[in-house]
Amino acid sequence: SASGPPECREEAVSAGGTLRLLPEKTPQGWAKVHWKVRLGAGHQHRILTAEGDKVIFSSKGPFSGRAGFQQETLSLRLSSVSAADGGVYWAEFEDPSGAVTSRCFHVSVWEPIHQPRLDAHILHWEQGWCNLSLLCTVPSATNISYNWSCSGDPLGTLGHRSRLLLWVGGDFDPGVCWCNASNPVSWKTSSTDVAAACRAAAPGFFGTVLWWTVAMALGLALIISVAFITCYWRRKRGKDAPAGEHSEQTLTIYNEVGKTRTGQDPVSTRGCYLTGDPDFSAAARKPRFPSVCQPGAGFIIPLPPCLTAGSRSAPQPPSLKRKRLDPALISTAYVEVTGTGPARR
Repeated sequence: SASGPPECREEAVSAGGTLRLLPEKTPQGWAKVHWKVRLGAGHQHRILTAEGDKVIFSSKGPFSGRAGFQQETLSLRLSSVSAADGGVYWAEFEDPSGAVTSRCFHVSVWEPIHQPRLDAHILHWEQGWCNLSLLCTVPSATNISYNWSCSGDPLGTLGHRSRLLLWVGGDFDPGVCWCNASNPVSWKTSSTDVAAACRAAAPGFFGTVLWWTVAMALGLALIISVAFITCYWRRKRGKDAPAGEHSEQTLTIYNEVGKTRTGQDPVSTRGCYLTGDPDFSAAARKPRFPSVCQPGAGFIIPLPPCLTAGSRSAPQPPSLKRKRLDPALISTAYVEVTGTGPARR
């Protein structure tokens, strides 16, 4: 568009729209009104001439069929404006003496703004602060003005460039930012959630929670697997181990029925002997007997008939087999002690 004289009033019109030029403070006693234009290419054209109630439009030039005149206001109207219509327009008021008074307008034609595109790019994190760049662009547009606002701040307080650099704290405030793209005839706004963009790229809390959750789940699964394998291995080893591998001292019980030992001197045995009836209650893991002990290496246990024989240890190996002995044997128990002291239960 062409540049008009400094005294000309600026007028903007949208491409494809209608241009209306209304003179202010029109002189009194005018006889004729001429509307003229000097376009951006430097060509000058007469659009119309109004004299009294008569209006004469130019049959030549780019405004043929598109120009209109309002008699009451002396205003000019142009329809279907294009970028080529930009320039300097003026109205010449001629009085009966031939003196001319002018009112001019500098007209610029603008394309309507389309919806701007707003992109957020995370630059880096520093001590809990998110540094990001916001870029606002309007496709196929030039001479665009930009205004930024975040979380209710007044429009334009953050700058007027297409790119905005922003620091967002750990509390993710501000949350939403707006970009307003405008020209003299239209404007559009786009917004983005900067808090969500920073939260998605955060290397701290949210990423750590996710990785710790996965690590804990894998660790728990590993612990359970090791526990099951260890338990299975111990059971299998216990079943496969031979009887000779058990180092616990065993007690072999021989059941002799029908005979009674007499004349046995407890003291001469240099050991212990048990007296009274044994206790075979369910609460006792081993039969209990009242006993009188003497220092020695053995003791005698009076047993009831039909007890099975075998080696007793805790736990009892499965390889040890119980034997049912001859009922003719008397109830006698022998213990072999490898140490010098009494065996512990």
